[in-house]
Amino acid sequence: MKILKGLNINDDLLHAFATLKTKKKGLIRRESLEHYQIGKKIVRQFRYIHFFDAEGEFISTSLLDEEFASIVKDFEERLLLWRPRYINLVKEEASFEFPGIKTNNEEALRFVAEELINTRKKAQENLLSLQTEIAKTQNAWKSTASLFLPRTPSSIMKQEDIARMKRSEDAVIRASSLLIGCSDYSVIESVKIGDSILVATILIRFSSHNGESNRILVLENASAENFEDALSKGRALTRLLDINEKCRQIMIEDVFNSNYT
Repeated sequence: MKILKGLNINDDLLHAFATLKTKKKGLIRRESLEHYQIGKKIVRQFRYIHFFDAEGEFISTSLLDEEFASIVKDFEERLLLWRPRYINLVKEEASFEFPGIKTNNEEALRFVAEELINTRKKAQENLLSLQTEIAKTQNAWKSTASLFLPRTPSSIMKQEDIARMKRSEDAVIRASSLLIGCSDYSVIESVKIGDSILVATILIRFSSHNGESNRILVLENASAENFEDALSKGRALTRLLDINEKCRQIMIEDVFNSNYT
């Protein structure tokens, strides 16, 4: 199986980076408020998802987290499973067999992908209807009577409601375009589940000395140029582990080989 090429991780530099990321207090004497634990290095499996229009013409490709596709139940959280930035990164043959790789999860992958395109299509349809309403409202403002009569509170509220709904639908279309890797005007009708690809991943767990707080930072080593780049690429998974307790527990058990409390 292929893996996205990345950094050759130097353990000493990794520990220095983790030390740098610990929370501290004080301006001169920077006293650490946390200790950290670096998890074992793992790989996580993603799948290529290909998107097509009504005529079956290819539109774009993105990557979807295969492991968590069947676990995350909230639509907004599922948006964190996509990695469109990884599509054109350099691949290489994995140098050894990786244990624990989860495969054959196509039903969950298809559900997540089709949910995204159906939500996008609905937003596009709603936006088209809203644009018709906006045009009607604008024409009413331009009427002769409107030059002499004040606008009613109900007409102002309607305009504000339309504007609010338009912003909401625009946001859905824009977000889905970024995840899919297509233009806002692309109309997607079908998806195809493609091959798997591995992404080397490192988790760093930070715990406060008083035991009151814990947090995890994720480094995804997909063509990362440095640790900060890997941290930036791991931001989506970092966020998911912060808000989804089940995913958090799974990752902690897999990576740190202990139950998290």
